[in-house]
Amino acid sequence: MKTFENVDLEGKKVLVRVDLNSTVEHGNVRLTPRIKEHSKTLEKLCNKGCGVVVLAHQGRPGGKDFTHLNEHAELLNRVLDRKVVFVEDITGKLAREAIDELNGGDILLLDNIRMHKDELRDVDPEKHGKSELVETLSKFCDVYVNDALSVCHRNHASVTGFPQTMESVAGPLLKEDVESIDHIEESKKPRYFILGGNKHEDSIEVMKRMLEDGTADLVILTGTPGEVFLQASGRDLGAKSYNTAGLELDEILDRYGDSVILPKDLAYEKNGSRKEVGIDKLPVDEETFDVGTKTVEEIKRRAEEAETIVLNGPPGMFEKKNFKRGTEEVLGKLKELDGFILVGGGDTSHAVEDLGFDLEKDFTHVSLAGGAFVKALLGEELVGVKALE
Repeated sequence: MKTFENVDLEGKKVLVRVDLNSTVEHGNVRLTPRIKEHSKTLEKLCNKGCGVVVLAHQGRPGGKDFTHLNEHAELLNRVLDRKVVFVEDITGKLAREAIDELNGGDILLLDNIRMHKDELRDVDPEKHGKSELVETLSKFCDVYVNDALSVCHRNHASVTGFPQTMESVAGPLLKEDVESIDHIEESKKPRYFILGGNKHEDSIEVMKRMLEDGTADLVILTGTPGEVFLQASGRDLGAKSYNTAGLELDEILDRYGDSVILPKDLAYEKNGSRKEVGIDKLPVDEETFDVGTKTVEEIKRRAEEAETIVLNGPPGMFEKKNFKRGTEEVLGKLKELDGFILVGGGDTSHAVEDLGFDLEKDFTHVSLAGGAFVKALLGEELVGVKALE
């Protein structure tokens, strides 16, 4: 995949699509791994003498977190050695004048790209390329860079439109994500997948594909996926109940049961303390938030057998103090291993940082993408990647 390392950018103006979408807590935008990692790409472009115009989004129209990007500019200023200028405009006079005056080494952050009428239009990439958004900004910039796998499954103007009209390349984060996911099928066996988080439908699709085509030798279920399959196997979860209609869980267990590991115990909160219960002692009246000690020990033991491990989704609700143990200990074990360790998912990357791990040093690769990471694992074509190719 062609990146900006292969292009002479000295003195050019570069339009770069990143993903600064963040959690908004108590009205404030959180400094996330995505913001920190994308800042490194912006710094690299500045060091090449580029004037950098940044495109990003926050939330979806109508959502509580759909807001302007002025706070994101302030966060970038905290982690960069240079000033990021924010303009509350996208293609209007303010934006055009700011881009026109941009010098090499300068960074300009335009406003939330989803506030432009063209961004979310339901049209094909060729029509996105003829939109006012794309035509206006492409006149002022020389090269387009997409550095966010996390938006590459979206046929939005800022993702698929610019490659129709101007020289377009991948950024380093996107390149590393794509190459790491592609490497799974070439990696050494045995290959184990540890699936957690709170989106069990995605995990079910991933495990089906990976087991059907032989990519995965073993799938270890934690988080919501683990609970869903416990319910499917006849366990009463008590305070929790999942709608599993149409998910073919029984068929999956019948066909691949020997290659699927379910939790042995779960952790719940009672009177402010962490309690654990074996699955044979379920149900409990309290809601469960993490896998238990026996499950963690089995994951650690199994992990030592593998040459390749893909972790998608934290094993528990690590944000709660009493329930970070499962995620923290699993990540700690993966850090010790010498094989190919790919960690992916938006919540998972938050866990890596929040629990004190190093995104660059502790694992082979950490992908910051969420839904796009899952789609890439499923072998689905990502329109943003296709547009660059």
